[in-house]
Amino acid sequence: MKVFKPQVLLSRVGKFFETYTVSGHVLFLLAAGALMLQACNGNMPWQTSAPPVAPIEPGPLAPAGGSYTAPIVEQPGLPLSPDQRFKDVPLPQGAKPDLERTFVYESPAIHVGRMVYTSRAGLTDLAQFYIQEAPTGQWQLQDTIEAQKSVTLLFNKPGSRMVVQVQDLGIAKGRRLMITVTPESGTGGGL
Repeated sequence: MKVFKPQVLLSRVGKFFETYTVSGHVLFLLAAGALMLQACNGNMPWQTSAPPVAPIEPGPLAPAGGSYTAPIVEQPGLPLSPDQRFKDVPLPQGAKPDLERTFVYESPAIHVGRMVYTSRAGLTDLAQFYIQEAPTGQWQLQDTIEAQKSVTLLFNKPGSRMVVQVQDLGIAKGRRLMITVTPESGTGGGL
């Protein structure tokens, strides 16, 4: 019967790893050298070679001075929701109302309220939506305030003021959209 001796086993395993670790380093250095040689040629295995781009010659797209102004391509924005609370206050499609934080008062003479929504749209997309869509309700952008995770837009029109606040709540919660509509100061439209 053989007696198990852990010292002998550990000694043999250690010599095995010492032998193959040295050769592993050698293989790594050879592979790294081969990649560096290819890099000197400008060809990396993951790169595709493309012909160089020819300079723009003067013509209809490039003026004789050599400067070029790229055309402005309008990006499609967020679609307008048919579920607007006030007909002159735009609302992006997909905004979900937060009824616990919303207060609205309407009468034939006045409409006042704070409407709160959550949206999956991006902070910039929501702000851009109001910058583009609010003028259709005769709103004029007066001020813009941008902070780290929020944007506040102040709009005016005769007799009314609208403040649009967009706050980033994080990846899981999306964005909070708060729209506050009040009578303009000095219009006498009190409750």
